[in-house]
Amino acid sequence: MIRIIYIALFAMIASACSVPCQKSLVAKSASGYVVADIPPDYEIEDVRKLPQDFGVYAKFLPVTPLDKACRDSLVSEFRRKYYAPWSGGGPLSDIPRSIQTMKEHAGRDWYGENKRKVPNKVLEELLTNCALDRFPAMNLMAIAIVPTSLRVLPTTKPFFVTPDDFPFDALQNAGLKMNEPVRVLHVSADGVWAFAETADANGWVPLRDIGLIQESLAAEWMKKAEVVVVKDFAPIRDGQEQLALRARVGTIFPLAGEYEDAYEVFVAVSSSGNGVREIKVRVPKDLARRFPLEVGGESITVIGDELIGKSYGWGEYFQGRDCSALMRDFYLPFGIWLPRGSYNQIHSGKGISFSGLSPAEKERFIREKGVPFLTIIHMNGHIMLYLGSRDGKALIFHSLWKVKVKDREGCEVKLVVGKAIISTLTPGSELSLATGSLLEKVSSMLILSDRCTSR
Repeated sequence: MIRIIYIALFAMIASACSVPCQKSLVAKSASGYVVADIPPDYEIEDVRKLPQDFGVYAKFLPVTPLDKACRDSLVSEFRRKYYAPWSGGGPLSDIPRSIQTMKEHAGRDWYGENKRKVPNKVLEELLTNCALDRFPAMNLMAIAIVPTSLRVLPTTKPFFVTPDDFPFDALQNAGLKMNEPVRVLHVSADGVWAFAETADANGWVPLRDIGLIQESLAAEWMKKAEVVVVKDFAPIRDGQEQLALRARVGTIFPLAGEYEDAYEVFVAVSSSGNGVREIKVRVPKDLARRFPLEVGGESITVIGDELIGKSYGWGEYFQGRDCSALMRDFYLPFGIWLPRGSYNQIHSGKGISFSGLSPAEKERFIREKGVPFLTIIHMNGHIMLYLGSRDGKALIFHSLWKVKVKDREGCEVKLVVGKAIISTLTPGSELSLATGSLLEKVSSMLILSDRCTSR
């Protein structure tokens, strides 16, 4: 299912407070709630008290997390989805819905990076540049030659619902990794942007960031063994070709050769006529491993510790990760496919509902039935990885933008977390939470190994 950014209905709700909200928050002490001034860089208690180190929790992983048949099934699914843009056939996207989404985004009010309303003229020009009267005009195999983004409209400018809605740019659909297969369906009227799709996302990408790949080269690459990047922002350099980029965890390269201290990989670079050619680049073995990794304590520690603490990024904005991008990149090195978007992820298999359970019953159910490192937990708009339990509490790994708390006047205040953390299901509970805990809101979970038996 293609990840689409839907238009939401927003209502302006008048504050019930009779005085302006203060920046001081209500903190909890042994004797109850007391007023305390919390600085903007306040670290929630879970982050301060729980080790932010996957090595501590790797012991919770089952001895045999995936049998060979299940692992082979998941890797086969991954390859099918990852290389879907090169599989031939028609568009993977829902074309009418994609057109409707572009029109809807160009037809409503937005605020720009200057906190001012985006002029209607700008929106009209963007929609005209989409050239929807002939959309889609092509169906061509391509590849990302640099890390880039898929955008709802052909612009790098952010669009926000409110002036203070950073970082939730409504035009940011998803990120693309270098060397990631895509399919090009259209080119903008000005020739600067291409509308591209993967198996689960689509959008406008700068034409200079991708290149058309010959069918024969794509077929050859799909047959090769691969390596995957395991260090975030790993330098990919080649002096002769003047290539100097940084690859993120989960970037996949076809294997060309292996040396004692490095892998030699194929990388796509720009060629004439919007095409690409392959070059060979050596990647040190401390930056990449053979794909897919075995699911084990050492490997999950390597990947988890590389992702923890990294900045939140809505739709991978600014090369960050939101909750679903974090889950996707955690599992990608193991050859386990998760689509983009938390809703799509929890529906990628047969989930288990928490309907009718109290918060305490939910936590007990997760601890008893969840498989550490192979279970994702969902609530509306958020997805988390279950790590196991400690001191009777279920522990999760997730990319969390904020918690909402109350100040001394009872007004709601946003406390930004803004990164990937290990926490309980009640992060920020040492403060006066304004809208309840995650534990109260979680609605279902999915054990990824169950996808092997559901097919």
